[in-house]
Amino acid sequence: MSFIDTARDTLKDLPISDIVRERLSFALDRLTDAEAKIDTLQTDKGGLHAQLERERLDHKQTRDELQRLKDELSEDIRIHGLVEFRRGKRTGSKWLAFCPKCHLPAADIISSGEPLIYCSGNCGWRVYPKKMIANLIGEIGV
Repeated sequence: MSFIDTARDTLKDLPISDIVRERLSFALDRLTDAEAKIDTLQTDKGGLHAQLERERLDHKQTRDELQRLKDELSEDIRIHGLVEFRRGKRTGSKWLAFCPKCHLPAADIISSGEPLIYCSGNCGWRVYPKKMIANLIGEIGV
């Protein structure tokens, strides 16, 4: 028998007015409701703690995976002759030219007799270097 049930039984036998008895009964009803809410909230709290721990573990695994990918895909970047050069896993460990504006691969052509390096995207970047990309790559070394 719970505390509230004992209090209800005792309330029946007490020599008190009906108004006081009703108020005490109402207070006990509210206490019963509050205890039910407490039980529900404690259950919810336990579930939320378990979910939080799962999310923390998932976040840690995601962060570790991101760091692994950053390390794996890291690139050396140099700017030379107004052209961005990158070397890393995605370039086959070779120096390749990229647009310094939008970072897409650059291409070289001879237009109107002059060498032209331009963005393979559509950003409009182009430069007329003194030397073509192969010569610039030779200059950056390493």
